Amino acid sequence: MPEFSAALFATQERPHGPEHRLVAHALLFEGNRPYWEVYIGGKVFRFIAHPDFLLEDGLWQLNNYCQIPASEYKHDVSDNAPLTLEEEFGEAICKQSRDNIAKELSETNLHFKFVQWPGHPMNKWNDKISDLKKAGIHITAQS
Repeated sequence: MPEFSAALFATQERPHGPEHRLVAHALLFEGNRPYWEVYIGGKVFRFIAHPDFLLEDGLWQLNNYCQIPASEYKHDVSDNAPLTLEEEFGEAICKQSRDNIAKELSETNLHFKFVQWPGHPMNKWNDKISDLKKAGIHITAQS
């Protein structure tokens, strides 16, 4: 079984105070074909991320699942074998979603946290996370 090397958490601020509630989270499993598992509402959804866009793909799909009403995904089969995002959505939509990830995330009321496990280099994520912060996205990172 592959080990996961990173996690993304999507949270919302509670109305009265600085506390947050967990909406969903995703785990990145690296190997021959890196894939994410998104955990939301008792379901697990898997997809194969593009190796050059691991963070963008993880945020894109985590955000998408957070926007879908639970009534729409609660009956979906959630343990299917993962597909690449290109297979599922097509290359044009993937490119557009990756290019517009900051805009898409800024239109939500979600806060994101990226956690990299020790022993995995954080430097490949720092620039992307810094760019998202500059774009006004509520994202933090730790390793």
